[in-house]
Amino acid sequence: MDPVYWLLAQADPFLIAPYRWLSDPVIGWWLGSAVLCLWCTILGEATLALVKRINRAHLERQLEQMSQGQTRSWEALKAGDRLAYKGFNNQANESFGKSFFLQLAMGSSSLWPAFVAMAWLQWRFGQVSVPFPGTQLGMSYATAFIPMYIIMRVLWALAHKHLRRPTVAEGSPRK
Repeated sequence: MDPVYWLLAQADPFLIAPYRWLSDPVIGWWLGSAVLCLWCTILGEATLALVKRINRAHLERQLEQMSQGQTRSWEALKAGDRLAYKGFNNQANESFGKSFFLQLAMGSSSLWPAFVAMAWLQWRFGQVSVPFPGTQLGMSYATAFIPMYIIMRVLWALAHKHLRRPTVAEGSPRK
């Protein structure tokens, strides 16, 4: 058996449970998918926090090298040393590129649960047309899940921003 399908089969009893909380299958599908989106968001955020923790020192070094290179390049330019300026500017650009792509990779690490969920939805609901509540319109699981996942991520970010406590560097607590 394909290891991906084996994993989906093992996770199925847990993932399908919210879909069965209500007796109405249409509302149950939407509720189950909303819960799945929430689980994907939480697991993705946990993965992102872990990846940030693992890479924090390396990222800080890259950002420090970028800042030093930029400062030195400006100083060299002010002093009229064009060769030193180019060398320091290249160093700053290289550090910027490394830090940029590291941060991009770290950010994308939060998305893997959504791809697993999409694989499970395909395995479970691939041949089902999902009705839009209150209408006779049907859509695929992906057409419903993707916007719902995006909305869940936005709501999570807004809630996180609103609920988190400011650090000392950010100033006084919000009023």
